[in-house]
Amino acid sequence: MDGSPRSLSSARQRALLATLALSCGRLVSIDALARGVWGEEPPERIRGSLQTNVMRLRRLFGESVVVTEPDGYRLVLDPGRVDALRFLSLLEEAVEKEPASERALLAEAIALWGGTPLEGVGSPTLADEWGPLLTERYLFAVERRIDLDTGRVAEAELVAELTDLVAQHPLRESLWERLVRILARSGRRAEALARYARLRSLLVDELGVEPGAELRRLHAELLAADAPITPQPLPVTASPIPRQLPFDVAGFTGRETELTELDGFLGQGGPTRIVVIEGTAGVGKTSLAVHWSHRLRERFPDGQLFVDLRGHSAGTPVTPMDALSGFLQAVGVLADALPSTVEQRSAALRSRLAGTRMLLLLDNARDADQIRPLLPGSGNLVVVTSRNQLRGLVAREGARRMSLRSLDEHAARALLAESVGRERLDAEPGAVAELTQLCGGLPLALALAGERASRFSGTSLAYIVDELRDQRVRLDTLRDPQDAGTDLRAAFSWSYKALRPEAARLFRLLGLFPGVPIRVSTAAVAAGTGVLEARELIDHLASAHLLNQPRTDRYRFHDLLRVYAAELAEDDVPGEREAALRRLIDWYTAAVAAANQLIRPDLLTADVRLEPVDGPSLGFADHEEATAWYIEERPALAALVRVAAEHGWASRAWKLAWLLRAFYTERHDQEDWLATAELAVEATRAASDSLGLQYAANNLGSAYLRALRIDEGLEALEEARKASAETGGSEVTVAILSNLSGAYHLRSEFEKSEQLASEAARLAAEAGQRTFVPHALLNISASRIGMGAYDGAVEAALEARQAFADLGDRYHAALALSNSGEALEGAKRYEEAEASSSAALAELRALGAEYGTIDTLSTLTKIMLSMGRTEDAQAYGAEALAVCQRLGDPRAEEIRAMLSVPPPG
Repeated sequence: MDGSPRSLSSARQRALLATLALSCGRLVSIDALARGVWGEEPPERIRGSLQTNVMRLRRLFGESVVVTEPDGYRLVLDPGRVDALRFLSLLEEAVEKEPASERALLAEAIALWGGTPLEGVGSPTLADEWGPLLTERYLFAVERRIDLDTGRVAEAELVAELTDLVAQHPLRESLWERLVRILARSGRRAEALARYARLRSLLVDELGVEPGAELRRLHAELLAADAPITPQPLPVTASPIPRQLPFDVAGFTGRETELTELDGFLGQGGPTRIVVIEGTAGVGKTSLAVHWSHRLRERFPDGQLFVDLRGHSAGTPVTPMDALSGFLQAVGVLADALPSTVEQRSAALRSRLAGTRMLLLLDNARDADQIRPLLPGSGNLVVVTSRNQLRGLVAREGARRMSLRSLDEHAARALLAESVGRERLDAEPGAVAELTQLCGGLPLALALAGERASRFSGTSLAYIVDELRDQRVRLDTLRDPQDAGTDLRAAFSWSYKALRPEAARLFRLLGLFPGVPIRVSTAAVAAGTGVLEARELIDHLASAHLLNQPRTDRYRFHDLLRVYAAELAEDDVPGEREAALRRLIDWYTAAVAAANQLIRPDLLTADVRLEPVDGPSLGFADHEEATAWYIEERPALAALVRVAAEHGWASRAWKLAWLLRAFYTERHDQEDWLATAELAVEATRAASDSLGLQYAANNLGSAYLRALRIDEGLEALEEARKASAETGGSEVTVAILSNLSGAYHLRSEFEKSEQLASEAARLAAEAGQRTFVPHALLNISASRIGMGAYDGAVEAALEARQAFADLGDRYHAALALSNSGEALEGAKRYEEAEASSSAALAELRALGAEYGTIDTLSTLTKIMLSMGRTEDAQAYGAEALAVCQRLGDPRAEEIRAMLSVPPPG
């Protein structure tokens, strides 16, 4: 670029250039460009549309300005020539400068500000992502410059500027605070109080909250400006008071909700109070307990005692005898006067602390037996941290228990900001979210990742995230080799080594399971045990916080503990590891087959012979129960297909993928359908499994057709037909022909489509495959609709509907009824068409089959328009458009055209 102005009349070109410019010098992926240019509704051919717009940019700015990369594009430009990036760079540079230089850099940055960020670039996505960041940084710069100007610039000038700013940003308290403070400093106390009153009224009316602590303190100072200050005498103690709490964590953040809950545990007076903070290694139990204890110091004026009980650490656990020795000496008992038994020392501690108000922090407890001798008398508070749930302490001693969980993304950002800085976090929100997920929200892991990022300030957070994606090295990356206390693997090992052998084995084997959540039945299958034994073992893991238990019969790994368990499983006996995986795949395949009895019985051909399984029986009462099970287990099911393919178990891979299509078609889980079908094809090809290839390629072809990738669908189906011909045919041959019929229907080759469907129906009838006949009839009806042979289409559709109903296949019976409605609409038999389509829609809604409703809603829209019922047409059309938008379906354009509704944006 030569610096001369260019005119971009197209909003999409402006959005494309802005998206590239905000990441200039770095690769911008196709997905990121699509979001920047088109938001949530990209065109069908994203790459082609981007190529066209990039070509136009090159014509304006030169061929070398936008470079094509394998996965996107890169703008070759000095970031200093992009105002937004120059603005952020100046602010970052200003932080490290002396006041005079800082003031100059801030002024230069503020001068670049032109009002609403990214206004006119034509990209709401960019405005949403970058606007708040840039506005926040601008206001921060202005506030900092005002602070530097205070005392140097006339106060009236600063008051005028701040008055204008609070009018533009009325809810930003930091601006109001500066305005009130400057007014008070210049002797305008009444105006300062009036400004505070105006802000308070605004916050209470708009948000229902009071001003922040700093403003309230400033207000109190203004009200008490004329009151005399009475000096307070320093407290004097007759003897030393133990103050053993460890150093409070600097910058403690992210646990406000937990602190409030802990405060709620404390009543007024009463008997001994025990609070247990339990959770997995690295979740921040000690940090929270120490911080809370520091907040409570004034409530326990007789002192605070602390002991690390080393219940889960490299050292030997501290015995109650030794812990009591330390406590008694801390409260004045001479070493040579200590009693000789645990019971006597425990009684001595209770006697010594009777009538006092003291806080005892017992960190890293192993079990309740380690705690009980250390409990003092009435009026004191005991805070315990442990990786175990200490259920007995809750049941017998009435302890109040908090189960500490991982940080959510908001709290994780706050913690990372302490080491990384908010500017870097705001610049890479996607990387921050993934970093939080990879660290499992564990404060220790996040702190280590933040420290790593702070060491390499020139490295993007995305680069660090990329390092952590490889779970084989994640635990090595998240540690300080010079500090054993930061080694997460070692911390996890202390909990693992405390398990009995059967529970340790289950922990390792569950590390192989790719799903969430884990049920007791899953644990029983993985371990090859009975349900009762599995329940006891998995409960043991939950008690030790090696698994979380969000609800009854639902367990889940913390992400980093899953990595650790998988590492242990890799070192296990290979035969046992693979046997566990086979058990899991076979059991889940059997469960999907059981669901198919209610959903798609036609998929259960004689070719799909399942492996015998040992494990809990899993049946389903009805379609709804089967679907609910699938929705919860969906990630595990797709992942198990991958596991089977990666281990070379082709038969297991294609059978599970084939049976899953019942749910995939009904639920329109397109990505999983394509991914599992592609894996199955690759596995059967590699194994030279001709029968499996017929099923796998047919399944893949169906998935491609659903995604309207018609040419790829035909290619896969032809591969299936070829494999079928080479083996003399199989039970799936009819399905292959039926799907080929569907492919030609999508190409509007209706005669060929009907010919293939008719051949499929004939072969199915001759072979006695009654489950495949109605699918062929469904395609015959669709082909006849395309050719305008509406009466014949109605006949075929109704015959298909009856056959599906006889098989118990509600989903395809509803689709057949919908075809009947479409054919009746074509024949202008509108009342009959409405009845058929309405009945089909009701059934599809009851099944939760959103994808299937689109054509039915479209047909009802046409019917209503033909009958002059415009309001009803608009309602059906709006519902169809909403479903299309949720599913990313291209039929939206046809529906908009029917309703004469312009596209969004």
